[in-house]
Amino acid sequence: MHSSFWRDLTPTVDVFVRRLNLGHYEREFPEMKFATAPMRRGLINEIAFSVFCKAVGGGRTSWPPHNLTRTELEEALSSVKSQPIRRESRNETQSEDDISSDELSDIEEQRNRLIRIFSFGRPTDSLLLEPAFPGCGIIDACKGDLIISNTLFEVKAGDRLFRSIDIRQLIMYGSLNYVSRRFQISHFGLFNPRVGVSATIPADELCFEISGKSSTELFSEIANVISSGEVSR
Repeated sequence: MHSSFWRDLTPTVDVFVRRLNLGHYEREFPEMKFATAPMRRGLINEIAFSVFCKAVGGGRTSWPPHNLTRTELEEALSSVKSQPIRRESRNETQSEDDISSDELSDIEEQRNRLIRIFSFGRPTDSLLLEPAFPGCGIIDACKGDLIISNTLFEVKAGDRLFRSIDIRQLIMYGSLNYVSRRFQISHFGLFNPRVGVSATIPADELCFEISGKSSTELFSEIANVISSGEVSR
């Protein structure tokens, strides 16, 4: 919504994302091929992430993962439906409770990929799920997806590569964390389980690529602008 704000502070973010999508990412898995309707993917992606969080939080990450039980699916669906703000906007044409067999396979495969990338073979205390960032100025308190050691990751399970808005989201979390000093974050990462690709970059390098400034300089500028309320659109 605030394109002028981002254009002023991160003028080369689109250039960075184009270069990233030309092959400067890691191919982790083959692209997923399930008959999930595009209008349903937002819901399915959210359920998959919720299932992953519950598995990791409950210590249920043995390999290979078991098939989802009806109870686990219902718990994840209930959690997603209770969120005041959904992780991804969507407009489903069928009941949220009616999960097809193809959609269940989609959910399980995403869960398996998330477990494999983020928790398989890692100590449990190295993973922090849904880190909470205090609000600042016009930005409300919010939650990221996960932190591994010192890397903040966002999971984007759309049928696409990465976008500038994904980078902006990470940068905004970084700015909120700069103000609160809550977490030690030195790197940013993106992972798309549906497409099967990931990317990780040091915070200073990313900020310099998109703004020509260090992370401290960029985060400080963003914090000052959102605190003052003078955000251009």
